[in-house]
Amino acid sequence: MTGIVILTYNTWDVTKECVNSILSSHIGVPYKIYLVDNHSETSCTAEIEKIIKDNGNITYIRAKENRGYSAGNNIGIKEALRDHCEYILIANNDIIFTDDILTGLTEFLEKNKKAGIAAPKIILPDGKTQETNLGCKMTLRGKYLWILRNTPLGFLSRRFCNKFHIDIDRYHSPLRVFGVSGCCFLFRSECVKEIGYFDENTFLYEEENIISCKMERKGYDTYIIPAYTVIHHHGYSTNTNRPAAYAAFVESEIYYCRKYLKAPGILLIWLSLIRILNYVFLCGKSREYRSYFGRFLKKSVTGFFRNI
Repeated sequence: MTGIVILTYNTWDVTKECVNSILSSHIGVPYKIYLVDNHSETSCTAEIEKIIKDNGNITYIRAKENRGYSAGNNIGIKEALRDHCEYILIANNDIIFTDDILTGLTEFLEKNKKAGIAAPKIILPDGKTQETNLGCKMTLRGKYLWILRNTPLGFLSRRFCNKFHIDIDRYHSPLRVFGVSGCCFLFRSECVKEIGYFDENTFLYEEENIISCKMERKGYDTYIIPAYTVIHHHGYSTNTNRPAAYAAFVESEIYYCRKYLKAPGILLIWLSLIRILNYVFLCGKSREYRSYFGRFLKKSVTGFFRNI
């Protein structure tokens, strides 16, 4: 059986669309949905409750507190493992399934025992392909080069960016990559247990980089299968509080660089300063960012010293 873990926080209408798209996809392999409510501020809607009641293969789990994306997904993963699921699909609640991707992805992992993760091609609502990265490992040097890509010094980063960014539309066969987007991918259960689940020290962001590093350490391969696609309403949840999301990103970035890249603190000071300066720039464009500035600065400074 395959477990489908969907993490939701407040956005019940979007979650309903996601769940209904799965139920109507005529999936050809046994599956069960684990709907994890990450301690939403709003109650589960009557429509969602009816869907759960009418479908015996949906388990609803409410987290006792919101400890972030990684911790929330781990709740669903552990429940799926207790039910002896052989494969686990991680899906954002803003993903729409247009066909049965589950059968194809599980068959690929069954045939490729060294592969621990298989992911579909991600399509945006306008029909364009979502930017696909992680063709190679995101190093600390890569962080700085990626920042330069849209500046007059962008020519210095071209070589790295060409390796990191994947023009997935050019590929039709399974493509081995360093990592995949965290919005939708299929795990082999043995792989999940061996790499130690999601790292719960991040609240939001950097999960893809962290999972990819863990996969590398354990010798598992990661693939994108372009023949299978899902639609992603990208950024639906984080757009509701963009300053807080940016602050979470900065804190997670420092943690990733320190814990998984073993980056020295002196080099991370410059990265933090760049992120703070960018936030100041955003303050000049948006009152939303200005009103959050004090909290952002406090989180950035305390997060930096905690992770260093």
